[in-house]
Amino acid sequence: MRWLRRLWPRTLFGQLLLIMVSGTLVIQLMSSSIWFDVRFAQVLEAPIRLMAARSAPLLAQADCHAGARQLSIPAHYQLRCAESEPQGEDDPRRGRRRVELLLQQALRYETGKPQDVRLLKVQLTDELGRPIVWRSLFGLRTAQAHIQFAVPLADGHWLTIDGEELQGWSGESAWVLISDYLLRVYALRIVAVLLVCLFAVRLCLRPLRRLADAARGLGSNLEQPPLLLDGPEEVRQAALAFNAMQQRLIAMVNDKAYFLAAVSHDLRTPLTRMRLRLERLPDDEHRERLRQNITQMDGMIGQVLDYLRAGEQQNLQQVDLDRLVARLCSDLATAQEPLPVTGKVGSLWVDALLLQRCLQNLLVNALRYAREVSVTLETAVTGVCIHVDDRGPGIAPALLATISDPFVRGEGSRNQASGGYGLGLSIARRIASSHGGELLLGNREGGGLRVSVWLPRSSSPP
Repeated sequence: MRWLRRLWPRTLFGQLLLIMVSGTLVIQLMSSSIWFDVRFAQVLEAPIRLMAARSAPLLAQADCHAGARQLSIPAHYQLRCAESEPQGEDDPRRGRRRVELLLQQALRYETGKPQDVRLLKVQLTDELGRPIVWRSLFGLRTAQAHIQFAVPLADGHWLTIDGEELQGWSGESAWVLISDYLLRVYALRIVAVLLVCLFAVRLCLRPLRRLADAARGLGSNLEQPPLLLDGPEEVRQAALAFNAMQQRLIAMVNDKAYFLAAVSHDLRTPLTRMRLRLERLPDDEHRERLRQNITQMDGMIGQVLDYLRAGEQQNLQQVDLDRLVARLCSDLATAQEPLPVTGKVGSLWVDALLLQRCLQNLLVNALRYAREVSVTLETAVTGVCIHVDDRGPGIAPALLATISDPFVRGEGSRNQASGGYGLGLSIARRIASSHGGELLLGNREGGGLRVSVWLPRSSSPP
């Protein structure tokens, strides 16, 4: 069973093609019995008509009482007289009934009057008289038709005629006939099934592919247009459920963002009152600690608001990234960290303020925790990459997948006394995602970290 699972196709097209081709072959083999009965009668048609033509003069001259009378009997024919109806072989095949009807029709045509015919035996044999019923249809030899039938005479006797005629068949090679049959019956049918499967899968999978693309894009763009309700009924129901899920997710995210923004905004009012009351306290150690706590809370609230605003594209415009990165690095550079920039990528449709905030977070983060910080601009096939490299402690491999989540800090590898709330990388990732891009992190060989911002390239505003 395990190897059967490995052979089972993984795609819908492969599974549908395998099922239809296998089903077609099974049905074809099951219907071969019907085809054989028809072909059996067709193969015997020429021998029966020929035998009827040669038997008609014998029936006209036959007289079982005139024993001395000699009849001109053709070669491979035998005549016998019987006082009662001869008993034939028990053969329930439908082909035998067709042969008997054909023989009656041919004798009526040859003699000019209806004939009561009893088919006693019909068989296809080889040169030695051995039955080759199935092989006669595809065999490499020319088969012989051995037919025995009885006809009642006017004097009450039955005349039995036993004769042999060559099988009615084409003069072409048997291999040519077999190849032609296999080509037209099996090969062309399988090709037709393949084309039908291809058309059906492409027709039915198009809305499913749109559903899969929309599901993949939902993580980066929750506000993407809803799916079109077309295709089969099942696909329409799936698209309808997907659109409803998207609306619920948007409502949940908006409610969460509104709640956090409201709480963060409202917290600043008591913080302001606390600052005013703090000024009335005498200067001592407790006052300084309270001032630090208030400043920390205010900074955290500001970071949360920045994180919520980072996912909103406010003003998309064509921005010269080379100039934006160069100006930002020039503002943050110092004598100890000159922040060199290499490469050029040109212009891109982005929100300049949000992208500047994204890169500023990455650069400040690198300057705070590392050294030898540099920026590389690189053009990719489908977009541009902005790499921020440093030579610092890097990030523990176990934290690389979660370090950009909100309120997660790399305390195992970063300086614990450096401050921060774990939102800098989260804000950068959120800004990149709002532009349809991605934030990638990886440790460098020899120590340090590379943080890359990939942004898709577009010639017109989204």
